[in-house]
Amino acid sequence: MATKRIWIAWERQRRSIELARSFNCRLYIIDYSGLFRYPKATLQTIWIVLREKPKVLFVQNPSMILAALACIIKRLLGISVVVDRHTTFRLGKKKGGSLKVWIFMRLHYFTLRMADLTIVTNRYLAELVEEAHGTAAILPDKLPEFGCVTPINLGCEKNIVLVSSFGEDEPFAHVIQAAKRLEGSGICIHVTGDVKKADPLIRNAQIDSIKFTGFIPDEMYPAYLLSADAVMVLTTADQCMLCGCYEAVSLERPLITSRTQVLEDYFSGAVFVEDDGDQIYNAILAVLDNPKKYAANVRDVKKHISRSWMIAFHNIEGIISNIENQNMRVE
Repeated sequence: MATKRIWIAWERQRRSIELARSFNCRLYIIDYSGLFRYPKATLQTIWIVLREKPKVLFVQNPSMILAALACIIKRLLGISVVVDRHTTFRLGKKKGGSLKVWIFMRLHYFTLRMADLTIVTNRYLAELVEEAHGTAAILPDKLPEFGCVTPINLGCEKNIVLVSSFGEDEPFAHVIQAAKRLEGSGICIHVTGDVKKADPLIRNAQIDSIKFTGFIPDEMYPAYLLSADAVMVLTTADQCMLCGCYEAVSLERPLITSRTQVLEDYFSGAVFVEDDGDQIYNAILAVLDNPKKYAANVRDVKKHISRSWMIAFHNIEGIISNIENQNMRVE
């Protein structure tokens, strides 16, 4: 009988869904909100682990609290823990300061040392794990599989979909600058995400070339991307891999994204921009002027990513199988 694996996440993210499927894990998404979110999620996590009795527990970080809980469970029950860790490393932020930051940093080092394996998306983050005396493996996001997607009419002559969650790392001021220059051109920027989370200055911007889509349900989301003349995904964070980039590549749409080292290394066929309204504006015009060229570039990137991902995945699967075998010998 195969060794039992479960994957627990405290928020819904495509990466966890795809990786849980790839690693043959039973996936549990515990997505509470409100004042008692963490106590309720903690109790349900403990109940699931006690009921399932897994040999390997995979967890998503964020949440840092979930990762810490998994490491405590490891000590108590003797199961193996694999943490899939996104960019919760406080890059570019002060390590000291408030009590909240102090607690975060204690949990940060505890989880890195205690987890049997921490999966990260790039070499830089792997080095941070190893510096903290943890064990790291690199696995970027898997290209999502959307199945059959039917295009829809987005309503403008030319359409750019900006994948957004209205996070602090998204350079909206520069997007607005570019959008103002697009007025009257027939080119629209469709901004995804719950607009209630946006800064009021963004939400109330009266610019005809910006269209807020609101939150798009999962079943409709791929159609928006497929129907775009280009997909744009932007960040000011240096070491952040963006889900929207993977989604655009999977659907073979021309991609405009931020000029950071990790994104340039991984999505070499994209058009890269600084946090600058003029650069964003010029990139949009360049892609729309020759969409076949940029779509072909993305198709080449898709083939390369698919091959390199499978190699990395099989390497990590081998590491996890060794961890499982060691536990079985101990038993």
